[in-house]
Amino acid sequence: MKTQIGVVLAMVVVSFGKVDAKTSTLSGWVSDESCGRAHIKPGKESCVAKCLRGGASVGHPEWLPQRMVLVSDDGKTTWIVENPDTLINQAGQHVLVDARVGKHANSVRILRLRSK
Repeated sequence: MKTQIGVVLAMVVVSFGKVDAKTSTLSGWVSDESCGRAHIKPGKESCVAKCLRGGASVGHPEWLPQRMVLVSDDGKTTWIVENPDTLINQAGQHVLVDARVGKHANSVRILRLRSK
C-alpha cells in the first residue's frame, strides 16, 4: 500500500512539474490592456507608454494605469503580462519572447526577451 501511494504521489509531482515547466516562444506587440489591438502598429509607442503609466503624467489623473499585455501578431490573442517590468522598455514594440503560461487565464510570465 505504501508503495502504491508513493508511486501516485511521484506521478502527481511529475505531472505538475511538466505543466509548470512548459515554455513557449511568442511573437507579438507590447501594448496596454485598454487599447490592446489598436496599438499593434509602429508609431504607437508613446501612447502605449502613457497608458501604462496612467494619465496623471499628462494632466489626466482620471486615466488609471493600464496593465501591460502582449498581443499576438495576428491580433487575435491578448495575454496579460504578469511581470511587466521585463518588457517596460519595449512598450509599443514588436517582440519575441520566451514565456510560460501564467497563474491566471490568458496571462503569461515572460522569461526572457529574445533578439529577432
